[in-house]
Order: sequence, then structure tokens, then C-alpha cells
Amino acid sequence: MALSTVQSGYSDSRATGASAGNAQYDPGEEYWTLDECKQAYLDYLGSKTEEITEQQNARRYRHGVQWTSKQIQILNSRGQPVITYNRIGRKIDSIVGLVDRFKQDPKAFPNTNRDEAGAELATASVRFVFEEGLKKKHLPFVTDQCAVDGYGGIELKLVDDGKGGIDVGFSAVLNDDFFYDPTSILYDFSDANYMGVGKWLFLAQAQRMFPQFASLLASAVEYGSSLSTNPDRERKWFDTSGGRKRIRLVEVWYKHQDGWCWSIFTGSMKLMEGKSYFQNDKGEDICRYRMFSCAIDQDGDRYGFVRNQIGPQDEINQRRSKALHELNSRRIKAEDGAFADIEVARKEAVRPDGVVLYQKDFQMEFDDATRLQNMEGNLKFLEEAKNEIENFGPNPALIGQGLEYKSGRAISLLQQAGITELGPFIINYRFWKLDLYRCIWCIIKKYWTGERFIRISDDDNIAQLVPLNQVEVDPSTGLVKIINAIGQLDVDIIMDEGPDEVNMMADAYDTLGAMATQGANVPPQILIELAPLAGSKKKKLLSYMEPDPQEAQLKQQAVMIQLQQGMEDLRKTMSEVALNIAKAQEIGQGGAHGMIEREFDRRANLEAEAVHQSGETQKHEQKMTEIAAQDLTKHADHRRRLSEMATKAANGGAK
Repeated sequence: MALSTVQSGYSDSRATGASAGNAQYDPGEEYWTLDECKQAYLDYLGSKTEEITEQQNARRYRHGVQWTSKQIQILNSRGQPVITYNRIGRKIDSIVGLVDRFKQDPKAFPNTNRDEAGAELATASVRFVFEEGLKKKHLPFVTDQCAVDGYGGIELKLVDDGKGGIDVGFSAVLNDDFFYDPTSILYDFSDANYMGVGKWLFLAQAQRMFPQFASLLASAVEYGSSLSTNPDRERKWFDTSGGRKRIRLVEVWYKHQDGWCWSIFTGSMKLMEGKSYFQNDKGEDICRYRMFSCAIDQDGDRYGFVRNQIGPQDEINQRRSKALHELNSRRIKAEDGAFADIEVARKEAVRPDGVVLYQKDFQMEFDDATRLQNMEGNLKFLEEAKNEIENFGPNPALIGQGLEYKSGRAISLLQQAGITELGPFIINYRFWKLDLYRCIWCIIKKYWTGERFIRISDDDNIAQLVPLNQVEVDPSTGLVKIINAIGQLDVDIIMDEGPDEVNMMADAYDTLGAMATQGANVPPQILIELAPLAGSKKKKLLSYMEPDPQEAQLKQQAVMIQLQQGMEDLRKTMSEVALNIAKAQEIGQGGAHGMIEREFDRRANLEAEAVHQSGETQKHEQKMTEIAAQDLTKHADHRRRLSEMATKAANGGAK
């Protein structure tokens, strides 16, 4: 537990110390009185007794403590084994693992194109804080608490970065210590008028935290005993504390005069109080406790997944124990007086090598048929109870069990069904994370004022440092400028989870990507434009695909040289056959040949002029190259035919 600014390493200028009593506080002025703070905490303890009791019971079931002492005593008297198959614990573990597998990293989206660079910088900053201080250390624990107790959350802190600046810190809220406005019924606690934590501390520890109140704290120990939720772990702690004195300190954050205030107090005095030092993107005060719920019932009590699984879990344990007891027992039907000692006969009947002696001329038989029927009935109900728990939430299909002979479509439907049942929980979890991203960004903008570096990974997954608030001298003007000034970054940013963003561009990208895999001619430039990449990455990739202007000019010159060479070859061929054409005129062929020659000349001149005047791009150059190649082929074919005709004509004239 972090008690406000004391343990967070930050001292707000508006925080004030307080002495014992309430004389200096006016109820209508700046802060709540001590009586108001105490009453808020006591209201929670009085109104949420059933919720607190259910949380304690849910934690026991989650950790395999599923038999009461009275039940164990009865089973021991019967000689029946105490069997515990902790299916609830496995189910909670699978839910935490499933949520952790969702890749949901923070991402900032600009509203205009000019905000693109600022959005990328905001994404890198928030992701750096999220990865370093929150993701792996606190999120799995918070998810586990919410799934079991019904709610969980994070406590925002301001800590010393070791360089004279302020950094963002986090602590997971322990539900044993947390309390809130009992009238709150929304999943994100946005309607709560107050929230806080209360914890028992050794007197010496409290005196080190507040040395100015050391003597008053020592005389106020007895006032702390009325402020306790008495959870299991605290009761054990009290029992082993010996004669050391302890005192309960409470920190409460509350709405007051259109803002949020906080106070640290004990049973007889306030120790510190102040205004909220966290604001949202609109400049409004916010509470340091960012909480979310799993489910809320008709009475406004928050509960987790354990409530609906206790019944099947008890049935699994009890039927398993009963079936094993039936298997290890044996029923005997006999006439009165058939056994000299009934207890000896009972023990021998259940031994694998037992010998049961009974009196001669008396009737005796083992009732095994009834025993097996009872055991089979218990096992059938046991299977149904197991399926009730196994098929909820992350079902066996999600881990590949029982899918050996299923089609791909059937497997997908089974897996989606398991995730769908967790829909409300996952939705609440997602909105809670988005709220954390926005809070982190607002804290960064306000408190990251000094020069610092954040570590990110580039395209090759190589870590590099990006400077923030770096002071440099502009060589062109000689003036001092700040590089990547976070506090001056005036952009309209929407925080969201990048990989989960579904919009029209993403749909188009998926569709075109599927078409490309099927062999469709999809230009890569379009795929890059629609891809969920940062704007700078898109520009970089598109620049690689743009043709080099000098190379394009060289290619165009090569095409022109090739066309000119082809035209020269064609004219040379025409001059060579001119004599043969003249001879062919004797048999009336010359006119036709002249028309062909003039057509070739006209076509060649038109193509040469078109190529000379063309200034189009590489696509046009490629097209012209293809046309030139086709024309050269046609010219060669006509040249061959004309040569053959001229040769025949010459031979005929000679004859």
C-alpha cells in the first residue's frame, strides 16, 4: 500500500499536515472533516459485509480450501476421504492466461495528418511506461483479483526518477485494503464519490512515516481497532505480532467542490491532506485509484467468476469422495447371529485378501450390485459437474483438447464460444486499460519536464534511445530549441489498443491481402497504404519502391537507341530489296510493293515521333518497348516475305 504522497516520493505543494482534533477544519471549506472521512470508511464496512464475506470465501475456493472444518470432521468420523479437485483454481489460471495472451499495446491516433509525428511520439512514451512499470509486474495480479474478488485495479503514483525529476509509478491495489462508496454501481467506479485504502501498520513504522506526530500516534493506538475488514491474512498477522503495538492508517480520495481531494488519517487525527495532483486531458481532477469490476449483482455487490462455480466445485469434491468411499467399502446382508464379531467381518470384507467367517446354517451375501449402482450414479453426476466448469470460459478447445477429428470451422466456433462467455469481463478489462493509457499520457505531459530518454525497438528489433525535451542550438539561427518537447506537444490524440483497432482501412487491408495470396495482382503500394503501420514507416517503405529518376532516364535512352537501331536495320533491308522490287515490276508487282514500303515508312515515322515526344513514366516505357519488339518481329517477317517475292519475280523475269 502506498499512502498518498508520503510513500510515493512526491510532495504536492497543496498537501498540508494536520494536528489532532477538528478545530481547524470547517465542513464547508476546503476539505472533509475527520468525522466525514471516518464515516465514509465505516459506511463501506457496514454496507458491504456480505460482499467482503463472499470475497474471503472466493479466495479460499480459488486456493483449494474448499471444505469447512465441520465437513472435514464429519468425513473423518465416517472414514470417508477428504478429496479436493480444485477446478476453480485451474479455471481462474486459464482466464488470466487467456487475457494475458491478448496483444493489446497502447497506440495513439491523430485526428489530422499534421499530428502524425506527435501521435507516434505519444505512442512510444506511453508504451515505454506501460511496458516498464505495469504490464508484466501488475496486470496479471490485477486480472486474478478481479476474476476472484469481483474487482481490481491500479494505484497511480508519482515517484522520484533519481535525477531530480518526477516519474510515473504504479501499485496494484490489494482488495483486502480497498474500500469505496457503497452506492456505486457502475463497472468502472466512475459514480463513486470516494475510494481509498486502509491498512494496519506497526506503530514504529507509522511514526517513521509521520515523525511530527510520533507522540500523538503512540497515544492513539486504541482508536484504530474499530477500522478493520478482518481478512484472513490480516487476522493471522495480528496473531503473530506478539505484544508490538499497531495502528490503522486510512487514505481516502473523495469528490469535493468539483474536484478530488485526499486525506490520510487515523482514528483520532488527520495526518496529511491535499488536492488531487492527477488531471485528465481536459484539466479536470481525477482519482488515483483506477478500478474495474467483473460483475455486479442486483444488490450492487461486486463478484467474480467463483460465485457461479462453487456449486459444481462442491459437487465434484463430494461425489468424488463418496464414490471413492463406496469403492473402498462393502455392504453385507446376513441373518442376525451370522457373525461372531461383526466388526471383524466388516474389516475382512473390504480387504483384497480378506476372509469373512460366518456361523453355519446362517444366510449371508455381499450386496455388491447396489454398491456398484450407487458408485456409477455418482460418477455420472460427477462428469456433468466437471463439464459445467470445464466448458465455461476458456474451454478445452482453446488448448487443443478433443479437436482431433474436427474441421477447421468447427474448431474456430468452439474456441470462439469459450471466449464469448467472457465477453463482459474482457470488455470491462479493455476499457479499464484504455483509461490507464489516457491517464499515463496526461501524467507524462504534466510531469515529464526535464530531459530524458525512452527505449524503443526499431524495425530490426534493435533497441535504441529516443530523446525527449532535449535542448539543442539551431545552427541556422543560433537560437536554443527543444527537441520532442512533451509538455508543448499540442495534439489531439485518441488512445486505443493498436492490434485490436477495426476500421474500414483494416477491413480493406484484410480483403486485399487475401486476394493477393490467391494470386490477384494487387499493387504493393496499396497494401502499404492500408497496413496498420505508423505513418513514418509507410513513407519509408513507399520510398523504397519509388524508381530512381536517373535510372529511369537511362532506361528510356536505351529504349530509344534500340528503336533507332531497329529502324536503321529496317531501312537497310528495304534498300537491299529495292533492286529485286524493280525487277518484280515487270510482272505487275511493283505497285503493291511500293504501298507496303510506304506503309512501313509511315508506321516507323509515327512511332519514332511518338517515342520522341513521350515523357511518360516507366509503365509507358515498358509498353513502348513491347510495341517496338512486336513491330521489329513484324518487320522482319515482312522483309523475309518481300525478299522471297522479289527473288521469285527475278527468277521469272530471267526465264
